[in-house]
Amino acid sequence: MRDNFIYINANLLRNMVNTHGISSDDFVNGLDRLPQNIILLNDDRVNANNVNAHTKFSVINGKDSIQKFLLDKQIVNKKFMDFERNYDLNLLLNTEIASLLYFGHMGSPMNNPFSSKLQNKYVYLAYKNNLLTTYYRDFSDFNHILEISIKRHLRDLHSSRRMFKRPLSLKTIPIDILKLLIKLSSEGLIINFDAVLGRRRLYRIPLLLENKPQNHYVWHTQSDIYSNTINIGYLKYDIVKSTWNIDVNSKLLPKEVDELLN
Repeated sequence: MRDNFIYINANLLRNMVNTHGISSDDFVNGLDRLPQNIILLNDDRVNANNVNAHTKFSVINGKDSIQKFLLDKQIVNKKFMDFERNYDLNLLLNTEIASLLYFGHMGSPMNNPFSSKLQNKYVYLAYKNNLLTTYYRDFSDFNHILEISIKRHLRDLHSSRRMFKRPLSLKTIPIDILKLLIKLSSEGLIINFDAVLGRRRLYRIPLLLENKPQNHYVWHTQSDIYSNTINIGYLKYDIVKSTWNIDVNSKLLPKEVDELLN
C-alpha cells in the first residue's frame, strides 16, 4: 500500500507531537472521553453551532456534535481547543483572546498551550496532506491514540493482502512498547507499513529514524519520506501467538536518542 505509514515527532517537554498518518478517527477512538465544548481556532463559522458573544469565537457545544465534526472527512484543516464551560470564555482577558488568535493563526502558542481558565486538555491543529500537531495536558492520552492508529494501519495492510480472508484481530499493544516508540520519536520516527515483512504469520514493521529531523514534513514524493532515514529495528506482531514485540538496534541510535532512553 502506498503511503501507509505513521510519522511521529514528539516533544515531551512541551507535551506536543507532530504526526502524519494519525487520523481524526484515531483521535476520537483513542480518547477515553470526548470533550463537551471546543473553540474553533480557525473561526470556522460554517461548522460551528454557536458563537461566544464575549470572545467572538466560533464554538461547538455537545459531544455528539463534536464527534460528528471530527469524523466528517469533508472538513479539512480542523483546528480546535477544548474547554470546560461556556461561562469560562467570558472570563478571558483581551490578551488571552489575542493569544488564542495567535495560536490558531501561527500554529504555536505565545506562552502555555493550556489555559488555567479554560482547563483545556487538548489542542488539535490539522494541516494539509494529513499533517497534524496536537498538544496533550496529560501526554499519556496520546498513548492510546497511537495504539489505535498502529492497529488500524496494520489491519488495512492485512485486509489488502488477498491471501488473508479473515479480518485481523489484534491484541492490545503493551504500554512499554508505546512509550518506547514515543521516546524514539524525539528525532522523528516513521513506522513504515509500506515495507512490512510478513512471513510465517509474523508481521515485521520497519522503524525508521530521521537523519535530519529539522527537515521533517518536507515531503513531495514517497522517496522523500524514506530518504535520509536509518532502519533502527522492527515492531513485530505474531498472529499465531497474538503478541507484540519490538526490536531496536541501540548501536544505530543517535547519541541524543540513546541518552533519552538510558
